[in-house]
Amino acid sequence: MARLFFAVELPTEARAEASRVADEMRGCVSARARFTPAASLHLTLKFIDDLESERIPRLLASAARKLAAVEPFRVALSGSGAFPSLRAARVLWIGVGEGGAQLARIARKLDRSAGGQGVPRDPRPFRAHLTLARLREPAALAADALPAPDSLAFSVGDVVLYESRLSSAGATHVPLTRLPLGATEATSIEFAPEP
Repeated sequence: MARLFFAVELPTEARAEASRVADEMRGCVSARARFTPAASLHLTLKFIDDLESERIPRLLASAARKLAAVEPFRVALSGSGAFPSLRAARVLWIGVGEGGAQLARIARKLDRSAGGQGVPRDPRPFRAHLTLARLREPAALAADALPAPDSLAFSVGDVVLYESRLSSAGATHVPLTRLPLGATEATSIEFAPEP
């Protein structure tokens, strides 16, 4: 069984800017928080919990067909906030301005594709965001307390299927396969060995 998720990989500049914002957030949050390591920052599109390895090729083939009609586009990180709200923050995030509608479209396609392979559909509406931290206990935050990223846009040309491997040190996200937008086949990534 594998814990998988589809996501957009961040380019180096976007990862650096998100890391800068996360560093500023550390000083704004008095509650204990677990910040996402810079190397693990990504824009999640669809989480798939515990899928049998033999079902992955069918999942990828279906997802590749869905993404064949999607052309590459630009995304811009924009604003910051907290889920479920600033009054009871549990997750701190950076939002997406430009490209948010396209990411939501891709997320819906991947959700339908995975649903066709027996994966439960996500009941919540998709909201494009980059998770920076998870708070151990809810915290009340002022609306102006969270720093926002500088305007930074980047191109999205593919979606990556990751495996989330859990250990006592936390989760490691291992890229497995790259699904180019506008193409009909996945591009394999060499599987990383089990830690």
